[in-house]
Amino acid sequence: MRGLTDIYAVLFDLDGTLARTFIDFGRMRREMHVLSAQRGTEAATAGEEDILEIVGKMAGALGETAGAAARREAYAILEAIEVEGCMDPHPVAGASALLHYLRGERGLPVAIITRNCRRVSEGLLGRLGLPHDLLVAREDVPRFKPHPDPVLHACRHLGVAPQNAVMVGDLWADIAAGRAAGTRTVGIQWPYDPPNRFARCAPDWEVTSLEQAAALFF
Repeated sequence: MRGLTDIYAVLFDLDGTLARTFIDFGRMRREMHVLSAQRGTEAATAGEEDILEIVGKMAGALGETAGAAARREAYAILEAIEVEGCMDPHPVAGASALLHYLRGERGLPVAIITRNCRRVSEGLLGRLGLPHDLLVAREDVPRFKPHPDPVLHACRHLGVAPQNAVMVGDLWADIAAGRAAGTRTVGIQWPYDPPNRFARCAPDWEVTSLEQAAALFF
């Protein structure tokens, strides 16, 4: 499966790819719709399933000042739910070893790109021993995966052209963000997940474990 010898940076999704957490995304979605209704913006957010898009549409409908306040309230609610869901994270087999190998033996910078908040993400990375050079959390960019913004942000900060980077993730949104930014992409279809996780956006390489992903770099 060799194929990534001309890569100069590796970008990883966090939740589901490098760590297993128990964040209640359904509750997050419900809470954001409740907040939108309380702010009188339900018409703008009706039918939206993406949690952070609900927040963005609500904030946009309210205008600059009120929108900024609503976004802060929304992020505080989301962060509280993330804290609960990340109290007992489970390590992903091979995650720490792969990051150490990439940064040590290969000398490749590693970025972690997540839609979660910085405080919770930094805690996860520290507790699970996941070394990295850059963390891009939801506070750092105006738009989030599947938009390319966080991937492009990471490439700029690492000083690497997108075509010389690879995005690794377990959801179609990770792959869509990487492809839109111009990186190579590796999708992890875990055996315990529903099939066809990448039906909406196919990766360049599809693997079933981080060990298989690591083989691409040897």
